[in-house]
Amino acid sequence: MEISYRPLDAGPMLVQLRGRLDATAKTEVKTILEKLLNKKDQPKVVIDLEGVRFIDSSGLAALVSGLRLAREKGGNIALSGVQPQARTVFHLTMLDRVFSIHPTYIEAAQSLI
Repeated sequence: MEISYRPLDAGPMLVQLRGRLDATAKTEVKTILEKLLNKKDQPKVVIDLEGVRFIDSSGLAALVSGLRLAREKGGNIALSGVQPQARTVFHLTMLDRVFSIHPTYIEAAQSLI
């Protein structure tokens, strides 16, 4: 799993993931999200999944954990670039009703403003 992150002009932090979001990547993703979310009182993060072709329950757990932490601090997480396999997983688990999902990270960032 490749993970990069940078602040966007609009204010939210952009986290870009590439690879498989599975049990192997879960801890690293969760750790980075916790690090970023604990830096602000009202953290806003966009997670770009355009480079993620596969996600499993462990990967979902890392994202849900991040979302829970963000909301506890008065912030939020939006997702972008969700690929077909991941979109199916979000739909089957009904997490597409929990996460704000957008085609691009720019649209996702705008939803957090």
